[in-house]
Amino acid sequence: MATPNTPRESSLLYDTKLDYVIAALLVVQGLIIALIGLLLVNLDRSAFATELAAELTADPEFTFSISQPALAAAIETLLTWTAIGFLAAGVGTVLIAASFFRYRGRVRDLIAVGDSPPRWHAPLLGGLVATAISFIPFSQLVGGAVAGTASTRSPTLDGALAGAVFGAPSYVIWAAIAAGTFAAGTPFLIIVVLISLLLTVAINVVLSAVGGFAARLLS
Repeated sequence: MATPNTPRESSLLYDTKLDYVIAALLVVQGLIIALIGLLLVNLDRSAFATELAAELTADPEFTFSISQPALAAAIETLLTWTAIGFLAAGVGTVLIAASFFRYRGRVRDLIAVGDSPPRWHAPLLGGLVATAISFIPFSQLVGGAVAGTASTRSPTLDGALAGAVFGAPSYVIWAAIAAGTFAAGTPFLIIVVLISLLLTVAINVVLSAVGGFAARLLS
């Protein structure tokens, strides 16, 4: 028999319909991200980079000491890595959706015999819910609330961890951009990229932790 801290199989958070919705949204999101990557791959990056470099260097406010050809080469390299990032993030999101659906089946099997889900299940569920509905503003709050509701230990902590899981595809893209800036010979831009990434993660974690804390209060 399930203990008070063990979720019930009949709970909405463990309904197969929720799994279908999450998996479907993640697949659609992954396909869109991958499509953007394909568009970047098929883009005439050399011509685009040359045109953009010409516009930038012609701007009186452009003060960087870099020649137009060198800037064009850097932009082309950055675009190439960005395309790789989008493709990897898109394919990865689709694979995560498929793996998540199978994983949730195993979780329901555990619940059916009265066992608790794995420790990481609550933040994983919350993070993927938030990712699936990322087109909704402040979806991190919803993901944190889901993690907090599913948590059997610390709703606030699980909410915060859900924030780290949220937007995993964007982390892949940010990493590709960082690699691109290094490959383009502009390592100083890596600092900007890393700071932007850290700020993004921090905002996600804080908002999700608030959602988890709210779930704890409501429960």
